[in-house]
Formats: sequence, structure tokens, C-alpha cells
Amino acid sequence: MPAARHLRVQLTLLAPTGGRKASPPAAEFITVLVSPGRRHFEAAIFPTGPLVPGGAAVNCEVMFHAPEAVAHFPAGTQFDLWEGGRWGYGTTLGVLA
Repeated sequence: MPAARHLRVQLTLLAPTGGRKASPPAAEFITVLVSPGRRHFEAAIFPTGPLVPGGAAVNCEVMFHAPEAVAHFPAGTQFDLWEGGRWGYGTTLGVLA
């Protein structure tokens, strides 16, 4: 049985000036979400469509490697994506588990 996903979010990738330079894989990828309190949490991201740097926002589901991270991302939370630099941002749309 697949592991439970924790959040539904909307992500936008920045145009490639720092951090990740290419689009992530379409099905699933690993990155770091940075909470408003600047805490870093590794997570698997499951996009519903292609995420393109500098492109439109895409709804995704998130599965944290450390489930206690969910408490740092309640609905409405704005956060950054970090991978060698800020490469995107997102908003929590809802908590799933």
C-alpha cells in the first residue's frame, strides 16, 4: 500500500536563476520545503501536471519524510522550495493526513 500523502499544495517554480535549473520529473520528485519559521523539511512531491520553471502554478500532493512536518504547514501557509537556493514557492491548500 502506498504511504499516505500529507498535504495538497499549489507550487510555482521560479525562472532558472538559482537552485534547480531544469523542470523536475513529471511523476514524482524529492525537494525541500522551507516553513515560515525557516525550518527545512524533505518531501516527495506528486504534481498533477507539468511544473515548468517560470510557468504556471500546479496543484501537487506532498509526502513528508518526517510526518511531524505537517504541523508547520497548515492550510493557507506560504512556503519556499529550496534546492541549492530558492527555486520555487507554494501555498498549502489543505492537510490530507
